[in-house]
Amino acid sequence: MNLVDTLLDRSEETKKGKRVYGVASGIVTNNQDPDGYGRVKVKFPWLEEESESDWVKVASFMAGKERGGVFLPEVDDEVLVAFEQGDINHPFVIGALWSQEDPPPETNADGKNNIRKFTSRSGHEIIFNDDAEGQQEKIEIHSKGGHCILLDDSAGQEKVVVKDKTGKNILKMDAVQNSVSLESSTKISIQAPMIEIKADGVLTLKGGMVKIN
Repeated sequence: MNLVDTLLDRSEETKKGKRVYGVASGIVTNNQDPDGYGRVKVKFPWLEEESESDWVKVASFMAGKERGGVFLPEVDDEVLVAFEQGDINHPFVIGALWSQEDPPPETNADGKNNIRKFTSRSGHEIIFNDDAEGQQEKIEIHSKGGHCILLDDSAGQEKVVVKDKTGKNILKMDAVQNSVSLESSTKISIQAPMIEIKADGVLTLKGGMVKIN
């Protein structure tokens, strides 16, 4: 008995109308669509026979020809499945589900719901912090290795900071002080066919040894 037969066999009503209304939870078994349409296969653990579906479309917040948001669920992820007009032959994945076994990367422990976050399988993150009360309004991008881009809109602290994983190589644009600083623990190199340095006020060059060629 295949997946369709199993679902349609659940009641006489669905047998006659061949309709399954509502939604169902499923587990992703395959996400490598041979046609490249972004589809997945799922199974339904709550069925007596965990039959695998055919390829199922995945809903996205935006989709079009070679554009849109690509967030395919991983194999073994729990997903929510709906059926077009109740037709068991036309399922599609409308979302993903967290559980006790697979908790979210942010828990909203303080109940203020200030954090929005995208976290990849490897641990790359994009974090949106809306904590205006705590003056922590900012956007952060973190790589798994620790590289970071910070866009800080916190009152009195407005700045943009790019920092590598060592924390010793830093580019900082300070909107409060109207200043730009570049720091490195070893060396900074600037190279171009033409370079112009101009100051409307004082130009200061300092070094243990200054060489001008």
